[in-house]
Amino acid sequence: MQSEGTNYSTRKRAGIYYVWDPTKISVDGIVEVYASRVARVSIRILDSGKALNVYGVYMPVRENKAEKTEVIWSALLQDIMETGNRNFIINGDFNAETETWISKSGRTQKEGDVIYQGFIEDLNLVASVTEDYTFERAQTQIDNILVPIKLIHNLKEAHTSTGVREKDHKMVMATLAW
Repeated sequence: MQSEGTNYSTRKRAGIYYVWDPTKISVDGIVEVYASRVARVSIRILDSGKALNVYGVYMPVRENKAEKTEVIWSALLQDIMETGNRNFIINGDFNAETETWISKSGRTQKEGDVIYQGFIEDLNLVASVTEDYTFERAQTQIDNILVPIKLIHNLKEAHTSTGVREKDHKMVMATLAW
């Protein structure tokens, strides 16, 4: 296994960290799209030669001012559009929940949730983790993996697993096939 992190990944409360299997994936580049909040790893699947951008996010909490949250979501959207690669996944801590999960849990939508849902709809994405909460303390589903609907057939499995700290975020994992 190989790994890489953003400049903030060694701090306790910020950053994005990637781990990959170099026998299956080659990494073409890592770009920090928005400092400590959004990073892109451009990868190539060795067996198929397919290129994929994997975005890792650590979005502001949904109680933050919408302007700050919108700036970060805009930076992510701009990078997706500028790369021109429509084969991408976005994973991480979105600090927001889908409309479906909010309805299921009986919560009320916050500004960050509305921005998140709009992003999902605008890019025609599917939230792949749907069955379980991902943040232990609040039992919310703020961690997820977003996949463009056209790539949903490549998503073979998505699930959660206990994270590094038992009372914190669960790990969100996916198996993709190309």
